[in-house]
Amino acid sequence: MLRTVSRTCSPIATVVSLLLLAACASNSAKVKNKQAELYYSAGTQSLMQKQYTDALKALLKANELDPKNPEILNNLGMAYYFKGQKDMALRHLAEVLKHDEKNSDAKVNMASIYLREGKVRDAEALYKKVLQDLTYDKQARTLYNLGVIEAQYKKNSVSAENYFKKSIKEDDNFCPSYYQLGLLQFNRRQFNTALRNFKEAGMGTCYESPAPQYYQALTLIELRRFDEARIKLDEVETRFKKTDFAVKARTKATEITEIETRSRTQDHAARALETPEF
Repeated sequence: MLRTVSRTCSPIATVVSLLLLAACASNSAKVKNKQAELYYSAGTQSLMQKQYTDALKALLKANELDPKNPEILNNLGMAYYFKGQKDMALRHLAEVLKHDEKNSDAKVNMASIYLREGKVRDAEALYKKVLQDLTYDKQARTLYNLGVIEAQYKKNSVSAENYFKKSIKEDDNFCPSYYQLGLLQFNRRQFNTALRNFKEAGMGTCYESPAPQYYQALTLIELRRFDEARIKLDEVETRFKKTDFAVKARTKATEITEIETRSRTQDHAARALETPEF
């Protein structure tokens, strides 16, 4: 006769098994989180380098591993936007706010998309909501964007100037605000002040931007400091030879010569008129 053997687990064995399962699950979660972090870092780096296809691939993998992570969703949204998928971008940014309604980075990115798409009021409203976040450490850019709205869309130079100055007060290294201030002052013919701001605008993260350098030259021309203007134009042509600013710099250098020639001719004519006849 066959005998059946009844096997029962002892309480100690059951506890040990559960602990092992929990440890395995915990280790698995840690591995997934680490992998997600690596993909997120790689995707973010590609995004900053404007390698949008690589960014999208890496951030999609990060999102698969950690689907509710606000930072991953935020950057994934921007990768979609730069790949021309506006609706997908907004969907992912909205998903960020669903999990984290106070996420100011997502609000700023959403507002920036609205602004680029011409939805100025929606953009402005979101930027102003971000200003209410007293713990947000990137308000210099928020204030800058509000200044751009005032300057370019509302044509209110006074209000724009206030925003740009507040932006600089928030972060005195935020070079885009110096550049916009310089443009406002240049258009008002406040050339000495404009020159100072264009110089500030050409430093830091904006050092590789040709526009502040070119406008320094234009301002020097207005101040009739032609030798300094030539040096700056030569710098623009040399450093930024693959940009439109290099072409503009060559044209302006020729104009300086023409201005000086006219000036000498006029001075000569004026002296001839002043010579008394006997």
